[in-house]
Amino acid sequence: MREEVSFRRATRKDVGVLVRFRIEFLNELMGITDKKIQAPRKKIHNYFSEAMDGGDFIAWLAQIDGAVVATSGMVIWQMPPKYGIANGKQGYILNMYTLPWARRRGICTVLLQRLISDAHTLGIKYLHLHASDDGIGIYRKAGFREPSWPELELTLGDAEP
Repeated sequence: MREEVSFRRATRKDVGVLVRFRIEFLNELMGITDKKIQAPRKKIHNYFSEAMDGGDFIAWLAQIDGAVVATSGMVIWQMPPKYGIANGKQGYILNMYTLPWARRRGICTVLLQRLISDAHTLGIKYLHLHASDDGIGIYRKAGFREPSWPELELTLGDAEP
């Protein structure tokens, strides 16, 4: 028997769970199993708190029997307006993480749809993300494609742990 999944918008009270799931995601992505390695928990907490308060971050949660089993998030940033983006708003999807035992139930797809709906409401014309190998199919099915322009990145200094 499959448990019923419910979805709700995250609030400031959910920052702790957003932090916990982000760390789980980062550890899984990087293959970190050593619990002695400390993620920048306080910095992540401060970011989510400040960005939610400022309206620069939106998140949705999925729950089963009242317990959070998946998170999602969208950073909203403002750039100067340009052709095709008259309001200058863009979004970046991140923090998409489902506990391993709750995967393959369509939860991530629903969370992504909620974020896309929010983006439409906010007048966001472009969403960006970096997909894991496991998640890329979900994003492609939702319409995400490689950009038609080359994106470049420069890393300045050593990456922090």
